[in-house]
Amino acid sequence: MESGKFYKSPKSCFKFNMKANKMNPKKIQAYFIIIIFFYLTTSILNCASVPAYKDVNTSVKYLLNDAERLIEGKKYGEASESLRAVFRIYPENEKAELLWEQLPDIWQKRTKYDNALGQGFSKRSPEENSFWEKLAWYIPDRILDLLDIYSINVMIGPQIGASAWYTRAVQVTLYAGKTVSAGWSQKRNLGITEESSAEYAFLGFGGSAIHGRRIGTGRRAYAGIWDGFFVHMPSNPLYVNYRDYWSTGAKLGVVLIGAELECHYAEVADFLAGFFLVDFMGDDFATTGSIYFNREQEDHLYRVINAADRYNEKQMDEFHTTFPAPFRMNETDNPDPQPITPKGKNRKPN
Repeated sequence: MESGKFYKSPKSCFKFNMKANKMNPKKIQAYFIIIIFFYLTTSILNCASVPAYKDVNTSVKYLLNDAERLIEGKKYGEASESLRAVFRIYPENEKAELLWEQLPDIWQKRTKYDNALGQGFSKRSPEENSFWEKLAWYIPDRILDLLDIYSINVMIGPQIGASAWYTRAVQVTLYAGKTVSAGWSQKRNLGITEESSAEYAFLGFGGSAIHGRRIGTGRRAYAGIWDGFFVHMPSNPLYVNYRDYWSTGAKLGVVLIGAELECHYAEVADFLAGFFLVDFMGDDFATTGSIYFNREQEDHLYRVINAADRYNEKQMDEFHTTFPAPFRMNETDNPDPQPITPKGKNRKPN
């Protein structure tokens, strides 16, 4: 009997210890919430610094002078992007208005009005090509349209949470992180995305603090900072400049690694329409040409766009008080930039 008790005793103790070591579900939930708020705070505090007023003013002057030169050279796409950035800071700038009036109608609309397709609409310039050139680009354009449909990125950095959406009008999100991701993004962008984010959402409602930028084979995508509670709409700057509103996808982040997969519905429609020579996303090489900026021009654009997105109402008032809208600039304010277009036709995906 004593022997039997001796052998049963360790098992009983083992079972007792296992029960004692089981985590209470409420404790697990509490730990998860603490971690979420820790990373949320970290993400917000580590967002990029707000651009200095003096630097932004210098960039605005540069873009205005550059836009004037670009219009003279009939580089309307580049001029439109420069003026669009200036209007974000000075909505009623007289110099910008005069230059805007010199743009063709199609570029006037693109400068002042957001497209419902958001950042998915390609910022390429309409171009007249011969029948044979269009024919030569028919198959490559269909392949590129197909590649536009999916995005996949691997994210490295402190992060926690998940998100799933069927268009951004129907989503469930609780995520925070400061990450660098690599992969394939919309508009043929094989490259890197740097992002600090803290967000929560249910259906089309939620709050967020997001700052990021994307560089690679496609055009730069700039994300200023969006914070506070808002209704997710295609017209939100977040979707006009950075994310695709018309997509379905999911994202998961655990400690130091995460992944995001996305399917772009507008790109599916563009792929199918392309077989009938319809290009409503404006990204076919048969009918459009690249808009090109050198590094100096891109830096000025990014600084102004970043300021427009990040300055709060008080900061914007202070900026306008310190630097009233410029109208006339000296030639010395804008040193001669590098050539704006490479030699030959630029046929790299944009």
